[in-house]
Amino acid sequence: MYGLVSSLFWGTYAVVSKIVTSEKYLKVQSTNASLLMFVGIMLVFFLFFLTKTSDLSNLMRVGGFALIALVITYVVFALKQTGVVITPSVLILGSLSGALWAAGMIFTFFAFSAGAEAAKLVPIYNTNTLIAVFLGIAMLHELPAPDARIKVITGAVLIVVGSILVSK
Repeated sequence: MYGLVSSLFWGTYAVVSKIVTSEKYLKVQSTNASLLMFVGIMLVFFLFFLTKTSDLSNLMRVGGFALIALVITYVVFALKQTGVVITPSVLILGSLSGALWAAGMIFTFFAFSAGAEAAKLVPIYNTNTLIAVFLGIAMLHELPAPDARIKVITGAVLIVVGSILVSK
């Protein structure tokens, strides 16, 4: 189950990243998008750590939240210096791409902690390709050309069959 959740997060991350960086949408350069993605990754991992670690002192928790605020402030000012137009969409979707990636990674950690075998888990979470293809078609209207549709459908079927085979 954890592998499928990872797949969902990573497939969605790919589409959000496309929206952030594509000339058709937000047009954020890849170096700046990576900085925004870092914010999302940092938020998820820090918040996960700060909320799930019970033996952490209050001073360490406050320090962790202060560090989050400091990094976000730095990123906003750094992006302004590079000429990025800071809009809510840029901040939210740029950070969301990192948050989705990090959430997928946390669920992968959960799967491995629960005893999942890498040889079985990896093909399952790599069904994220299907999620990205379906979301690309549904949300971004990236319908493959007629001659490529059969290839996309065949590839999708093979991914599903492969993940079913290794999960048993």
